[in-house]
Amino acid sequence: MGCELFDLIVAGKYYYSDAIYITYIPELATIASVKECVLEVRRLQKIKGGSFTLSLPKQWVEKRRLRSGEQIAVSEEEDGALRLYPLAATVEKPLEVTLAFEDFPNLRALEYCVGTYCIQGSNKIHITAKRMIPAEQKKRLKLLRLELPGVEVAEEEANRLSFQVLIDPATFSLEPLIEKASSFSVRLQEDAVKSLVDLDFPLAKEVVERSREAQRHYRVTIRQVALASLSRTIAEKVGVRNCQECITFALIARDLSRLVYHSSSIARHVLTLEGKRRVDREVLSLIAGLSGVSREMQRRAVQAFLRKDVKLAVDVMGDMEDVRGREEALLKRVMEKVRDVDSAVTLSMIARDLRRIAGYAVAIADDAMNRVLTPKARC
Repeated sequence: MGCELFDLIVAGKYYYSDAIYITYIPELATIASVKECVLEVRRLQKIKGGSFTLSLPKQWVEKRRLRSGEQIAVSEEEDGALRLYPLAATVEKPLEVTLAFEDFPNLRALEYCVGTYCIQGSNKIHITAKRMIPAEQKKRLKLLRLELPGVEVAEEEANRLSFQVLIDPATFSLEPLIEKASSFSVRLQEDAVKSLVDLDFPLAKEVVERSREAQRHYRVTIRQVALASLSRTIAEKVGVRNCQECITFALIARDLSRLVYHSSSIARHVLTLEGKRRVDREVLSLIAGLSGVSREMQRRAVQAFLRKDVKLAVDVMGDMEDVRGREEALLKRVMEKVRDVDSAVTLSMIARDLRRIAGYAVAIADDAMNRVLTPKARC
């Protein structure tokens, strides 16, 4: 292994809030000069009775105000690292942020920051001003509750407004959230294309409105991912094994949100056809066929992610050639049969949205492979 048991070189790293990781790295044992390594070095000691001890970094102990005799929990990670954390620090501390009203050039910038801090895991967000916050602007800020799930006004004064997130992270595991988002996206796409085939403009309007609810769901998912990256305790509650898996959950959440966007885009294009001549039936049939393939690709890609099925993910990627062929046939038919230029452009844009939905299904399949095909550290 490159070194004797008593000469183990270990590295201390700060992950999450109050934990320290200790990892055995065989490659470091051959380094001639420890001074060239940025990692902190400790020597393993054997004590009477056959046990082993290792001193903890003084700075880490003092920062957490630990005393002799306090209990330290020890757990082994998948890569062979040991994770140490004080039992007294396992209670999650609320994450708070205070924003100065005068620091923002306009209200939109402030709204964006409040939303971002919420998505990134803040439990309380305080907005303070040197003078009274104008009533109309405060009223608009309060409307953020409609966009941000679980957010309520906690405190309000003339020059102060505080939001609090009431969602318990343990309530939402990430895999069920992903499955729900996928089902939502599939139904949205079905109805968007149905509104075109039936020229059902009220349904198209409803699809556009419904897509806004998907954004709320997306924010909940990203918040859960962010909290999992900050706290190992929360990560275990929401079903995340490690930081690497956090990344794949963030990627699939983003890709699912793009699927919703393109379904909503189809519905918006359908609304521009109101008052136009009825669309050629063959064109509608080709659109329905392309939609069916891309929708099935999405469903299978998400299943590949949830089941950690590499073969299924590869199969989804192989369907993209069929999508390109169908799109080409559709565009050719549109050019031949649709005389109205505006309608032809609209139908071409719908074809592009469906191809992009298929493209994001491939991206989700790639997310599945990245979740599964990770190198295993040597223990």
